[in-house]
Amino acid sequence: MKKLLLLANTHSGKGIIEEQLPAIINYYNKAGYEVTVYISQYSGHIREISQTRGSDFDILVCSGGDGTLNEAVSGIAKLDKKPVLGYIPSGSTNDFATSMGIPLNVEDSYKKAIDGDIFDLDIGSINDKHFVYVAGFGLFTNISYETPQNIKNVLGYQAYLLEGLRQLSNIKSYDLEIEYDGGIIKDSIMIGLVSNSNSIAGMKTIFKNYADLNDGLFEVLLVKAPKNVNVLKSIITSIVEKDFDKELFYSFKTSHVSIKSTENISWTIDGEYCGTYDTADISVMNKAVKIRH
Repeated sequence: MKKLLLLANTHSGKGIIEEQLPAIINYYNKAGYEVTVYISQYSGHIREISQTRGSDFDILVCSGGDGTLNEAVSGIAKLDKKPVLGYIPSGSTNDFATSMGIPLNVEDSYKKAIDGDIFDLDIGSINDKHFVYVAGFGLFTNISYETPQNIKNVLGYQAYLLEGLRQLSNIKSYDLEIEYDGGIIKDSIMIGLVSNSNSIAGMKTIFKNYADLNDGLFEVLLVKAPKNVNVLKSIITSIVEKDFDKELFYSFKTSHVSIKSTENISWTIDGEYCGTYDTADISVMNKAVKIRH
């Protein structure tokens, strides 16, 4: 009998996964899997179980939001013998699932988690940590972890928009030196995104050039610091319209980027707080994880 490890964060989104667990386990049993289940007990629990027990299973299925997925992938990334990954998205925005084409309906996604096509997925590393689809800093990038879960549960994507509008009155920029495959940039930057996704904070197809999720390259978007309110308005309009050709942005693809600052910067990975760094060394791990979709 094949072995399946099911890891669930029942606090993600509106907690809809908890009532679905019996049906999920029943479906996997009927498909010939011996199922072992863990319910996340604390932040980092899913990462620990993925790393310590993942190699004992044919497939690891995790259910939760993007942060839960990050924990599962971070654990798997450290293994020599990696299980195939299945994902049941049950968070507030589910950016990664949207980008991958994984169904947002729970029943459809738990079936795809064992029946779907296998895709060799790129993931990223930032210093000593891993991320699935985005590492970022600056305005708006802390919205996910600073917006209370109960508000996200009620308002969903609208909660992110409201928090983003609140932050407009507190704009900060950083003097950076950015080294990447194409050269070196020195400038004052207020937003930085290093991504392997086509959806960030619920905004679909955020990059004009559609991201290829296993081409060994990141999409990088850097937003220059605005000199006045009118420039800020132009930046916001360009982001909404996904028009990054203006001189207000740097947008490029790269397999590696090093971002050095004159001060510590708070970074997020996959919508969760990552830590503060004055130097962030970010690389693609090409086709590092096999995922069903």
